[in-house]
Amino acid sequence: MSLQYSEDQINEIEIGLEKGLDTTLYENPAFLAMHMHEIRIGLEKGLKVEYYADPGFDWLQMREIRMGLENAINVSGYADKSIPYDIMREERKAIQYGVDISDYKGGRRGKQAPIMRQLRKGRIHGVELMPFIQQGYDSEQLQEIRHALEKEIDITPYLDINYRGSAINEIRKGLESGIDVSIYTDAEYNWRQMHEIRLGLQKRLEVDKYKNKYYSHQQMREIRLGLEAGLNVDEYRQMRFSATDMKRKRLELIELLESAMKAGQSVLDEIEDIVRKQQDKEAGIEPITLTVTRDKKEAYVTIREGYNDIKEADVLNLVWNSGIRKGIKRDAMKAIEKGERGTDGQVLVAKGEDSTNGEDGWYEFFFRTDLDGKPKILPDGTVDYNNIEWFDLVTEGQKVAEYHPATKGSDGFDVFGNVIPGRNGKEEPLLTGKGFSVSKDSLIYTSDEDGLIVLRDGRRLEISSVLEVEEVNSSTGFVVYKGSVHVRGDVGTGGVINCGGDVIVDGFVEGGNITAEGDVLLKHGMNGNGRGVIRAGKNVTSKFFENADVYAGDTIFLDYSTNSTLYAENYVEVQRQRGAIVGGVVTGLNGMTIYTAGNKMGAKTKLVAGMPKSVNSRRAELHDKINSHKDQLKVLRNAEADFHKKYPLTVLTGMDVFTKIENAIYTKELDLEAANKELAEFVEKEKEYSKAKIIVKGELLDGVDVDISGRHWISYGVTRVTLKLVNDEHGEHVIAYND
Repeated sequence: MSLQYSEDQINEIEIGLEKGLDTTLYENPAFLAMHMHEIRIGLEKGLKVEYYADPGFDWLQMREIRMGLENAINVSGYADKSIPYDIMREERKAIQYGVDISDYKGGRRGKQAPIMRQLRKGRIHGVELMPFIQQGYDSEQLQEIRHALEKEIDITPYLDINYRGSAINEIRKGLESGIDVSIYTDAEYNWRQMHEIRLGLQKRLEVDKYKNKYYSHQQMREIRLGLEAGLNVDEYRQMRFSATDMKRKRLELIELLESAMKAGQSVLDEIEDIVRKQQDKEAGIEPITLTVTRDKKEAYVTIREGYNDIKEADVLNLVWNSGIRKGIKRDAMKAIEKGERGTDGQVLVAKGEDSTNGEDGWYEFFFRTDLDGKPKILPDGTVDYNNIEWFDLVTEGQKVAEYHPATKGSDGFDVFGNVIPGRNGKEEPLLTGKGFSVSKDSLIYTSDEDGLIVLRDGRRLEISSVLEVEEVNSSTGFVVYKGSVHVRGDVGTGGVINCGGDVIVDGFVEGGNITAEGDVLLKHGMNGNGRGVIRAGKNVTSKFFENADVYAGDTIFLDYSTNSTLYAENYVEVQRQRGAIVGGVVTGLNGMTIYTAGNKMGAKTKLVAGMPKSVNSRRAELHDKINSHKDQLKVLRNAEADFHKKYPLTVLTGMDVFTKIENAIYTKELDLEAANKELAEFVEKEKEYSKAKIIVKGELLDGVDVDISGRHWISYGVTRVTLKLVNDEHGEHVIAYND
């Protein structure tokens, strides 16, 4: 066998035999190790490998047929050796996701798969690309058009069949940012030039300084970076300068700007030395001496007593010979000639000019931005849920924000003629978000609709319409709305709300089901009767939860909970003094602050924080994925090496199977890189979980089960403690301590 098979082929056969598989189905030297691997995986999963156990298929085609069989797809429509694997993949995924792309008549050859991919992805998300395909747009262009249409961006007026996909990408990103893309939608710009102009517009720079189509994108970049740094780019933006020259001049200006902000000690020492030498020249009998301040902004002459015949020319010569070139005050010198002196004998003969720094750009908002949506704790320790300031309301056409642009600085100088650069103010980026329009000059933000307005993270402005309903229950039907929902009454058993904004309920919630991409606020509370469910993308706030199931993508705020399952991706915070958690399971992955947990009757109560159990399995999955990518890379590289041994390079370049191996190696290397990055991000998240604490401000009654990152601790009745996970000489365990 060793004479017929490579080491990797033998390995695949041996693995199959160890697992009790019928390896005769792939014990064929005509199969590469990658072929054998696909057949073996199919046998392990009980698939009908007869569909693809044929050396006429390459291993990538085999994989697409195998994956179709795994998903119970009828593969007979594409299990054809003449169909390239990437076409197979698109036909398989179209069937798998339930979309029809059979109206695409591009055929099953050539570079049709990327176009099929965009058509499929578009239809999955409700976007139709066929009109653009019929106009002749390629896959890269279609991808950018699809991204725009999926975000409901009207990119059609700016499309040109001559644009590359990367150019359409720049137009799409510009439209997303709310800038006037017509400034750079000129077919004579290449996409890199578009990129530089777009970045400048987004940062409110004077793009007129560099949007000349005859600039290379490298030149544009150097001018843009100069504008961002507040430099006077007119000194180097001449077309005759190359990008390298521009960069050198830009860095010189930055260095000058930085050095001008601090005293040049060596220069000051040199000037002081000049003055000292002059004073010593005649053993202190010089009639005129010159003094320059340390900041080099002012120069004074001192006229010794008894010397009244000093001429203007004498003073001017002294000043000029000392290197002073700017701010010279000839009127003062003429006054000296007339015998005028200062009270201390000093006369100001040269004065520099201070530089000025421009003011940074800033936003003025015409609604309250300090509303945190959190209930207020009253002096008596109770919590006011009825008057939570959640948001402001705006009307269609209302001005909601105005941008005040940065102002320019001005250069100054010292008496020696050195420029003291002034810094231009820094512009703030455009606001992102939805529900508003921006004026052509990008200064005024106006609401597109009546609704609620929220500023998130200081940069994202969201305006969404509000659907007002009296109540929601099984008889009113489902409430599905893209904005926010305000229920004036109750949400009864069987009531369902699904919205893309926030949900506010003035009344009570019973066994209803509420799903919101934003926050959920219950002004009273929820008795779920074991059937009530809330899922929020952000925070959930309620006075109480009874027999409810609640999930929050951020934080859960409450007074008390009984026999409920609460799960917060971030934190759980009991607002009310003497508030309680009795029964059920309450989870805050990054920790929680509570008052009382458990009761004297021994209600089964569990508090969970830190690393969830699913994390351990996720870590194993990531390691398995990385190892799988490494194993597949090893097989592919071995196959590549075998081909290099068997054939000269001139032959290999024309071999389709060798090209597929090289492409597969490149793709698999990218997969490995992405998996390693995902693992690194996961490790960082683990570190955050390790800091989780449970803070008890009241009493933790007997029998409460505390779980921090999988380590249990049963309460024996303690008060005012903090619980966290430690790893010491006793191993990893939960400790309770008083702050």
